[in-house]
Amino acid sequence: MKKIFLILLVVISVVFLFISCTPTVPTEGEGEGEGEGEEETVDRVVMVELFTSHCPNCLIVEPILEEIAEEYERSKMILVEVGTWGSTVTVGGNDRYKWYLPDIFQRTTPNTLFNGSNDRIWKVATKYLFKSKIVAELAKNAKISINVSKTENSGSTTLSGNIKNISTSSLNNLVINGMIFKDNGVPGEKYMVSKIIKDTTEVGVTLASGAEQSFEFILEELSWLSNVHGVIFVQGSSTKEILQAKYVE
Repeated sequence: MKKIFLILLVVISVVFLFISCTPTVPTEGEGEGEGEGEEETVDRVVMVELFTSHCPNCLIVEPILEEIAEEYERSKMILVEVGTWGSTVTVGGNDRYKWYLPDIFQRTTPNTLFNGSNDRIWKVATKYLFKSKIVAELAKNAKISINVSKTENSGSTTLSGNIKNISTSSLNNLVINGMIFKDNGVPGEKYMVSKIIKDTTEVGVTLASGAEQSFEFILEELSWLSNVHGVIFVQGSSTKEILQAKYVE
């Protein structure tokens, strides 16, 4: 009798061990949606605008900024050089310069702006100071994500996509804009802007948290050659802050 009891005890123990080690198969729908509702996160990009006229100080600043731009990936920093009076004039460049700096006495070149109105260096500075402004902008949280695609047809180019408010609050007076720039192969003109897509009179829209907005820019008579580049950016029409930028290869 004692032997039978021990045998039954061993059998029960083995069965219990087998059941406890068998993986549980989830029922349909169980575990789905894991991570849903989490906020979307993207890296902040800093867009650096250099307003230049090939003045003596411009010839000092341009190589510094171009060197810094080569050190960063364009998913972090995008440099554009906007030609003003006395240089290869950028279409819409002078109006944009006046929009940023209504005071004519502040519009001597070079002027370097970091994400629009967020920060500025007037005239000449050290490479360290330029780079410190970029680092400070990169450290901020992004509030906007940008998706953009490029298609070419019969000598024209279309840039289309959407932006999304990934912050927790509404964002007001947002304008989706863009620039086309060319690498002319010479120092001081590696990021020279040829066209600013929208002018400064554009009225911004409000985007609620989580909301999206699509865009489409048709650039007539523009073939996207190897030396042509672009940037799409979202900017506050009232604050003049650039909230996010996206490089277009």
